[in-house]
Amino acid sequence: MNRLLFLSTFLSVFLLAQPKTFGQLGLPGNTLTLDKIEVTDIFSAGSNQVNDGIISKSSISPSLTAPSLTTTVNRTVSNIWRLELDANQDENQISVSYGLNSDQGTTNSLSKGGISEQIKVSITPINPTIDPNSAKRILQGGAIFNLDFSDIKIPGVYSGTLTITFTGI
Repeated sequence: MNRLLFLSTFLSVFLLAQPKTFGQLGLPGNTLTLDKIEVTDIFSAGSNQVNDGIISKSSISPSLTAPSLTTTVNRTVSNIWRLELDANQDENQISVSYGLNSDQGTTNSLSKGGISEQIKVSITPINPTIDPNSAKRILQGGAIFNLDFSDIKIPGVYSGTLTITFTGI
C-alpha cells in the first residue's frame, strides 16, 4: 500500500518535519529562491540597437528591427529535496509531484503582496536520482519552473507555497 507524504514549503521555504518512519528528508537551506529575471532573459542580444544608423527628428535610418521580447523564463533547481532511503525502500517505486499556490491561493501562480497581478508557473519535475557521492542511499530531485510573467506590470518579489508530494514511500 502506498503512503502519501505532503511537504509544504514557501518559495521562501517553510519546512514541516517529516516522521522518522519515512526516512530523513532535507531541503538544502531553508529558502528556495529562483534567480532574478534579468533584461537579457527578456530581450535577445542586439534587439533595439542602432549601430551606425542616423537618427533625425522624425526617423531612424536604418529602421529598428522588431524587438524580440520573451515573456517566459525557465529556472532549473536541481536539488530541491533529499530523501534518505531505508535499506528496504525501492527508489523506483517512489514518485514525486509538485504543486504551487500563490500567497493569494491561486494554483500554479506566484503573487506579490497587496496586488492582484500574478506570475503563472508550470513545474516540470526532474527525475529523482540516487546521490552517487553519498555513503547512504540518498534520493534527490528537483524541478524546472516555467515562469510566464506576461500579465504582470509591477516588478518585485513574487512568492507562493510549493507543495512536494511523495508517493510510494
